[in-house]
Amino acid sequence: MRVPPMPKRWLIHEIEYRGFKGKNDWGEDEFYEPVTIQNVRFDDSTVFSRDQTQTKILAEAVIFVDAKHSRPLPEQFTEQSKVSFRGKEYTVQKVVPCYHPTKNKIHHWELEVL
Repeated sequence: MRVPPMPKRWLIHEIEYRGFKGKNDWGEDEFYEPVTIQNVRFDDSTVFSRDQTQTKILAEAVIFVDAKHSRPLPEQFTEQSKVSFRGKEYTVQKVVPCYHPTKNKIHHWELEVL
């Protein structure tokens, strides 16, 4: 089964990604140098979680990063990283690697940001 990459014409956005390093000696967040990733898709689509007593916003948007067309790619995407898009900064809440159905190879990533 052949699963083609996302069409490049769908990947109309670019983001600035700052990978989360961890906490420094003073307990402050540290980040790697920013990388501008081109050919991604930024979709403003709020992700909710509902139960009987409350509704929570889990993400304000989902960013699709294609393994073939999006460049440059960091070594890995991590939660708590920062993403800038159109002058607004977001925090990566969840990283979803989406694999090819018949290979142990990533097709694309979905970054849920808040």
